[in-house]
Amino acid sequence: MDWLLAARMQANCLARPVDEAGPGGVADVVRRTGGLQAQAWRGAAYAVRARSTATTFADVSHAQETDRSVVRGWFMRGTLQLVAVEDAGPLLGLLGPKAIKDTERRYGELGLTKAIRAEAADRLEAHLLSHGPSTRTQLAEVLVKAGLIEEPKGQAVYALIRYTGLLGRLCYGPGYDKDETWVAVSDWLGKPLVLEGDVETLARRYLAAYGPATARDFATWSGLPVPVARRAVQAAATKSFDVEGVELAAIDDLPGCRDVRLLGEFDAYLLGYQDRRQALAAEFHQQIHPGGGMLRPAVLEAGRVIGSWRHADRSYELFDAGARTDLAGELADLARFAG
Repeated sequence: MDWLLAARMQANCLARPVDEAGPGGVADVVRRTGGLQAQAWRGAAYAVRARSTATTFADVSHAQETDRSVVRGWFMRGTLQLVAVEDAGPLLGLLGPKAIKDTERRYGELGLTKAIRAEAADRLEAHLLSHGPSTRTQLAEVLVKAGLIEEPKGQAVYALIRYTGLLGRLCYGPGYDKDETWVAVSDWLGKPLVLEGDVETLARRYLAAYGPATARDFATWSGLPVPVARRAVQAAATKSFDVEGVELAAIDDLPGCRDVRLLGEFDAYLLGYQDRRQALAAEFHQQIHPGGGMLRPAVLEAGRVIGSWRHADRSYELFDAGARTDLAGELADLARFAG
């Protein structure tokens, strides 16, 4: 099992293969991994650091806001991701309809009929094309004035923003956290997205970044139905391995990375598989997954989670209190990255 985790760590770029500084380095990381989880902007930024040697926190914002080589929106599993601009259309073409379908029950609970959602998408896009980057409060006012929702503070606002994003018509613009804004995709990127993607190509890229893995792992990561994922993985894989009776597919046979790495919150490495027990022992699960959908920053060694750490003060706690793991280099690089 040790070889498997080390191979996955290397596949997921945690050997830090990207040495380019600036937004180019950020985009390279995002392309190699197929996208980074980004519901927490800080988590996405630190995921870039863990996979590169010369980027900075400011570079991540620059890549998204100025260079616009990466896009923040709703992609795999209908969750917030940071993806390469050229991947946004193909991903939404493959995954957007399924994410919308999976949200139908919630739309119903919020009273958001298909007609309301369609008009909301038109109204939001038109406002963004006319006014540029807009906050949630501003977009809520648009929806209230149009009579599509009754009050501006409910969950329906975000649901309609996300719906429009899944159609490929808006994405995140300048700012993050409390200062986040949204923009019209066709204006922000200079042209509309072409929502056409190939599932075999996506499976190949997944295996390159997460393999060896199973078809169910690919389905978990992407949000695609298991039968679709299985056919795509079978077509894309060039190598296979048997691990405890389970067939794992891969593109490459990697020697593996056994380095120590500090992963940020919601790191993609821990979200890429159906079964995370191989990388995170069950007895330590709650220390990384405390509940409420949270995924805390983790200390990783040779592909296995060995502890947790905190962004605020860079303090850490290893599961084995007597371990002599050297984190000095990673801690120093965190300070460099933050600037």
